[in-house]
Amino acid sequence: MRLPEEDSVQAPLPTKPQDQSQTPLVPPSDWVGSDAAHSHRRFVTLRLQANIAPNGLSVLRDLDEAIFAQVANSGYPVSHFELKSAYGWSLARIGATNHQDPELHTVLIGRQRLWDCPRDHVPDDTILDNKIVVGLSFTRDQKSRVEFADGSPGLEVDLVIGADGAKSVVKRYVTGNGTVDEHPAVFDGLVGVGGFVPSSYLSKKEPRGRMTVTFGSQGFFGYGPSTIAPQSNHFAECIVPMGDEAVWWSSYECKDLPDTRNFDQVDIRRQLRKRHAGWTDPVIQKIVDDAVVDSIYPTWIMPDLPTWHARGVVLIGDAAHAMQPSSGQGASQGLEDAQILSIFLAHCLEKCHSQSVPHAGAQIPGTISEAVDQASKNYFEMRQPRVKKITDRAKQMGDVKRKKGFFEEWFTYLILWII
Repeated sequence: MRLPEEDSVQAPLPTKPQDQSQTPLVPPSDWVGSDAAHSHRRFVTLRLQANIAPNGLSVLRDLDEAIFAQVANSGYPVSHFELKSAYGWSLARIGATNHQDPELHTVLIGRQRLWDCPRDHVPDDTILDNKIVVGLSFTRDQKSRVEFADGSPGLEVDLVIGADGAKSVVKRYVTGNGTVDEHPAVFDGLVGVGGFVPSSYLSKKEPRGRMTVTFGSQGFFGYGPSTIAPQSNHFAECIVPMGDEAVWWSSYECKDLPDTRNFDQVDIRRQLRKRHAGWTDPVIQKIVDDAVVDSIYPTWIMPDLPTWHARGVVLIGDAAHAMQPSSGQGASQGLEDAQILSIFLAHCLEKCHSQSVPHAGAQIPGTISEAVDQASKNYFEMRQPRVKKITDRAKQMGDVKRKKGFFEEWFTYLILWII
């Protein structure tokens, strides 16, 4: 079905024992480290790139070793972020590993590949495809009915999981009566542009595993490898040679929400060059000189929601907590949501079906609806405090990308150098 439109310390969770006899599934060499959606083009939009932090990779490893290996080996391993000033000074080096055993690096991966990898392991006949969800209704026996745009009969289910992003349709039924979004996502005044270039644009001495992030008075610019050399399987545990493609992105402040469908591409490109004129990094200058900008991406963030669940409907990912991209945790927090919710669902449903005799004071759900409600409640209570810490910190980091005066710029450099 389709819906319309680090804090790296993780609470201890039960994990699936790893089967050491299982051979991890490694992607075929013809698409290792590449994304079929952009392999044929020199420049494409940034929407196709995401990063999975070590905590997100750990969730995938707990889920299935084969899926974990497929995701990890489809992306570029990042060991650290190099923070620089527009004048070329190195301000800080921030690690992108978990410093645990085994040590995992952050993985930069095409969004389509990230979706394809787990999808490869789901049987086609378990998915209801080519359906657009337009709303929900509720039956007398406490079930949810999913309504479709094509007018076909609704589908009655015990649980609806809204993973439909910042403009979530499902959220209207969790925080309101379904007619109006009472807690809409908010444009935070930052816009991103970006794309892909040949890795030859980077320095020949480009250190393996590095992503470069540069701050200046007019915004922010980042770049680094986005693919790995053929047959360089790394399982996120080692640094390997880069492939033939690099990614770049630039964020800037914009007071009014831009029209993402109708905008002047020539003017956006002119603004990109103007913002970064005088920045001393030759890689940045080469990229902005040649870049083609065919899309712009306003940043949407979710206000703190009073709840993530109601009446057998639960929100995960951006639908519950869309956050600043500067968090580096968007995809990973969605993965953590899915893991925690599934663990609580399994526990509560097992108790429901076993009809175990409860201990004094214990709450044992007696029906599937009660089990779903209890699991959703436990999920929200565990996840919300952690997510709030990450979103609050991301908002502070996002402010660094805004336009700054002379003193603000130099104060920013000082703060980044101190940390």
